[in-house]
Amino acid sequence: MSNFVGSFILFQSSIEGKPHWLVHWNYERQEFMLPGARKRPYETFQHCLISELEKSFELAPFEDFIVSREPLTHLAFSLKPAQEQLSEHYIIELFDFYELQNTAREHLERDLRNRWVNELEIEAGTTIDGFPIAELLVTLYHKANLADRLS
Repeated sequence: MSNFVGSFILFQSSIEGKPHWLVHWNYERQEFMLPGARKRPYETFQHCLISELEKSFELAPFEDFIVSREPLTHLAFSLKPAQEQLSEHYIIELFDFYELQNTAREHLERDLRNRWVNELEIEAGTTIDGFPIAELLVTLYHKANLADRLS
């Protein structure tokens, strides 16, 4: 059994009239997931996310971006990825991400670890070119009703 307590950003965009979400390649798990991080005991969910965006993406809060003051959603649930694996327990908050300068968005899009995925790719659990999308993202997509939150 493993536990994850953390937060993720929800950065939506409309590409060719269809909603897309920014995902980040997780080298450890070898799959795409929303950008985010595990929360330390002394951090708030929001502070955890801001720190991760500063560290991993070299973006400056209140200069390059802000995250929503309140989470989009707070979720607690368990997943059992495969029969031979133990359940994973999650406590997650999702925050909306707002770029304050076009350079922040451009910086994220130039980062080869990031890409935009649409709802068909999320539902399929794979990108159009065959890279895996985390089962956790598929679960969050449904639990947070992301399809209803079109940009």
